[in-house]
Amino acid sequence: MVAQTPQKGRAAPPTPPPKHVTQQAFDAAQKAIPKLEHIGKVVTGSLVTIGFGALIFTCVNVTLFATSHGIPGWVAWMLDPLASLALITCLYVDGVLTEQGGYKASGWPLVLRWFAGLATWTMNCWTSLYPSGHVTLVPHQADPGGILLHSVAPVLLIALAEASSGYRAYLAKRLGHWRGIITTFETQKHQEAEGKAQRAREEAERERTAKREEAESERSAQREREEREHNARIERDRRAAEIEAKREEAAIEAERRRAENEEAERKRQAEIEAARATAAIERERAEIEARRKTHEAEIERKRKEEAARLEADAKDREARRKADIIRAEGQAKALEEKAQAEARALEEKARTEARLLEEAERAKRQAAQERAAKREARRSGDASESTRRPASISGGRSSETASKNGGTLLAIPSPHPSESASENGRVPREVRERQRDEAERYVAKCLLNNETPDLDALANRYGKGETWVGDRVRTANKRLAEEPGFEESVIEEAITLLDSAASSAA
Repeated sequence: MVAQTPQKGRAAPPTPPPKHVTQQAFDAAQKAIPKLEHIGKVVTGSLVTIGFGALIFTCVNVTLFATSHGIPGWVAWMLDPLASLALITCLYVDGVLTEQGGYKASGWPLVLRWFAGLATWTMNCWTSLYPSGHVTLVPHQADPGGILLHSVAPVLLIALAEASSGYRAYLAKRLGHWRGIITTFETQKHQEAEGKAQRAREEAERERTAKREEAESERSAQREREEREHNARIERDRRAAEIEAKREEAAIEAERRRAENEEAERKRQAEIEAARATAAIERERAEIEARRKTHEAEIERKRKEEAARLEADAKDREARRKADIIRAEGQAKALEEKAQAEARALEEKARTEARLLEEAERAKRQAAQERAAKREARRSGDASESTRRPASISGGRSSETASKNGGTLLAIPSPHPSESASENGRVPREVRERQRDEAERYVAKCLLNNETPDLDALANRYGKGETWVGDRVRTANKRLAEEPGFEESVIEEAITLLDSAASSAA
């Protein structure tokens, strides 16, 4: 594809029409203009038709080219219309702008034409240039027939667009020539009509001038006769008027004197009224001035009172603020000292309670161990096995037996068959109570045996959380300290377990 050159794309200036146009030239121009306009429409229609034909013809090959390179079929068909429409638009716009003269295709328009034309031609001829799929700089197995077949439509489109620029330039030149002839002929006709009308107007004006001069002479003679008659009437009227004027002068003089008297009276009354009005205005102005001064004095007094009040309020607020600050600082200091004292008292109390609780628990564990040792001694009946039991639930056994049975004594209770959930997913109340009692007894046995309970295993055994396990530990401590008989029952249960373990071992 070759870009248009300025010489081909520039429209030649139209030939100037002749100074005088005949009727034959005017008729020829009227016949030539429709034909030239029809030819321009044919060129444009052919360009559009071939453009859309080339678009339809190349759409299949370009779509197949796109789908062969992994583009989905539902969007691959859009590639060729985009490139072809861009090329058609560029060629058509370049041709129309070239027809107007002074246009040179360069820059981005030139890049768009080259890219759109080469892209359309290359995608359309790709399978003919590289049928084997192996791309090289110079095709080795190209299909000349396929290249010619797929090059016809793009080349026809580009060549027709180039040729249409020359066609449009020549059509514009010829249309300008014929339209200039029509304009010149119409101007001539208009000038001839204007000349005839001007001559007719001049002839009519001469006739009107002659008639006007004749009428003027007649009017002059008539005016002279009327003037003589008029002068005679004027003389008679003058004499009568002099007599009437004298009478009127006397009447006018009398009327003038009466009017002067009335005017003098009116002026005097007006002066009196003006004086009264001026006095009233002065009085009203004085009253207004007095009220204004009174109002300003009142405003000034109120302003001073308000300023004094605001100043007093500001001083009171400042005094109250300082007093509040001092009071707040005193209260904060007192609260801080009180809080420190309370904290020290609570800390001392907590240490005292912890020490007392620890001593009480130690004493209880010692007493429980002694009672368990005594019960074990009474049950065994064999004073030779041990002279004295240690302070532990399992202290009555030998070291080997104790080590074997320690796991049994402090083992977490095994699951009970009745602990299954009901049909609605909730554990019965009596099962929950039994679980709490078993867990608390397990913790109590660990505490009495100076062992640390396995809280994680206990939580996993019952499927509970840390809060539930912590509650069981606190409840076990409370029951050991407050519930009568709880410690003895735990010790008896532990001894029973020890005996059962010993029997099983024997």
